[in-house]
Amino acid sequence: MESVFDVVIIGGGVVGCSQVFTLTRLGYRCLLLEKEAHLVSMASSGNSGMLHTGFDAPLGSIELACILKCQQQILPVLKSLGLPYSKIGATMVAWNSQQKEKLPQVMRKAKDANMDDVLELSLSQLYQREPHLAHGATAALWIPREAVIDPWLTPISFAHHAKSLGAKVLTSTMVQGCEQDSQGIWRVTTDRGIFRGNVVINSAGLYGDVVDKLAGVQKFRIMPRLGQYLVYGKETKSLINSSILPIPTEKTKGVIIFKSVYDNVIIGPTQEETEKRTTPVCLSQQTVNTLLDHGRVSVPSLQSHPVVHTYSGTRPATDTKDYHVIPHIDRNWLTLGGIRSTGLSSCLGVADMVGKIMKEKFCLEPSNSPNMHLPTVDISFTNHRTAMLGSEEYTVTHPITYTGKFDRKAWANL
Repeated sequence: MESVFDVVIIGGGVVGCSQVFTLTRLGYRCLLLEKEAHLVSMASSGNSGMLHTGFDAPLGSIELACILKCQQQILPVLKSLGLPYSKIGATMVAWNSQQKEKLPQVMRKAKDANMDDVLELSLSQLYQREPHLAHGATAALWIPREAVIDPWLTPISFAHHAKSLGAKVLTSTMVQGCEQDSQGIWRVTTDRGIFRGNVVINSAGLYGDVVDKLAGVQKFRIMPRLGQYLVYGKETKSLINSSILPIPTEKTKGVIIFKSVYDNVIIGPTQEETEKRTTPVCLSQQTVNTLLDHGRVSVPSLQSHPVVHTYSGTRPATDTKDYHVIPHIDRNWLTLGGIRSTGLSSCLGVADMVGKIMKEKFCLEPSNSPNMHLPTVDISFTNHRTAMLGSEEYTVTHPITYTGKFDRKAWANL
């Protein structure tokens, strides 16, 4: 490990795993460092698993550009790797006249982002598509390209594939300092030793501002935002046929009722500002009641089914809506910060942008030849918290995966 890596990536969530996946395939010698014991353990362990199209992302934003690029790539990649996905689509529902008045604006925004397949539904079309939806809707839009995937298995497979191509991935490795030597090589000091790299990518998520500060380049502050969810059993899968979206606001997409890729109906997320960068283990009864009420008024039949699991996710929001993709060209340091709830939806788009930055901004050529072959991943689950990818064991950290793969008897032991 004393050699100089082309790229050192700090942070092993969805974004970090996508970077090591893409850059290693391009031929870069990569090292990924994750402070937790397992990959996908912080913000990424509490996302929704939804692949958003970006229909409501700010026009001209880095976020929208990355989501659109990821949309072009991710389903073929998932298919090649043998990973699950479902093109479920989404229905945005207005429940009163004020919400109805906002739908044309949503439609125009989608058209401006070249999403010409977003369609207005008549009320008869809406209830034909979603017969279990509560009565009283005033208007609706159909967004066909929205999809759901496994939010844990996808990034884990990315990192696993990168390792098969020679990338180094270290967990339980806390970064404590970052400095350049006289030749401009980064020395990344950790509690497991010092590692060297030509370029460092900060994809530390909830601690992105802290890691930037170690290198003396901090330009933003993480303002954690908590989202919480209820999970129902698979017997509810027939109650919705698409993701049921509310009208988005300036700050949030709102509470969604959707199916996971494993057919569990899920309600969430909430939108709560918090000072804590860690995620609470249990939901408060008030939060549970709020989400239950949302389900009751939107899909009344849900109230006759029990909640089998709850979970939370803390997102690395900042004071701006857009991502912070900041190449510090004079330092060979790249910041990927503030990648919030759409991190899964944009991950390969962000990685594609990073690949271009490596060559065009940092003038860094890969040490190895590209290897774009994507063999199917051999996956098996030995229990609700352990999966084998090939001969390597991984701890499952996302509730969508471990509740979705097992039945009620297994859920009772979670």
